[in-house]
Amino acid sequence: MSKEEFLRRLEEALSGEVPMGVIRENLIYYQNYLSQEMARGRSVNEIVAEIGEPRIIARTIIDSTEAMEEAEGADYGSAYQGSYRTDYGSGGRENDIPQIHYFDLSKWYWKLLLLAGMFLVLFLVLGIINGILALFIRFAGPIMFCLLLYWLIKRRR
Repeated sequence: MSKEEFLRRLEEALSGEVPMGVIRENLIYYQNYLSQEMARGRSVNEIVAEIGEPRIIARTIIDSTEAMEEAEGADYGSAYQGSYRTDYGSGGRENDIPQIHYFDLSKWYWKLLLLAGMFLVLFLVLGIINGILALFIRFAGPIMFCLLLYWLIKRRR
């Protein structure tokens, strides 16, 4: 079994059972652990024989997460809302670190930034509308005069 296969199996066993943040933390931990042990000259099979199969490790993580939720009496997963992307390597290199893309938008400063952005867009739209109306009002008199002349000339015929 390769390191990428081990991490993929662990992720599959954890998916849907624990919050994304817990999955992410554990994948990073085991990625680093496997890399360190392999740098010492051990094979992945030796390391897996020592720590156990991915599904057994996953069961332990799931059980401990459930126990923590019960002990804290809170939703442990609410802090881990967001998106992530993992990439377990390319080109068969054994020391690739997972690339994780994660945004936690539940912080107060992200909400403040979003609110400020909404006000900026609102003022920008209102400014554009104001500019269009200002141009229309500036040329409204001559346009109305031309339309009135056209209407009078057409009516006389």
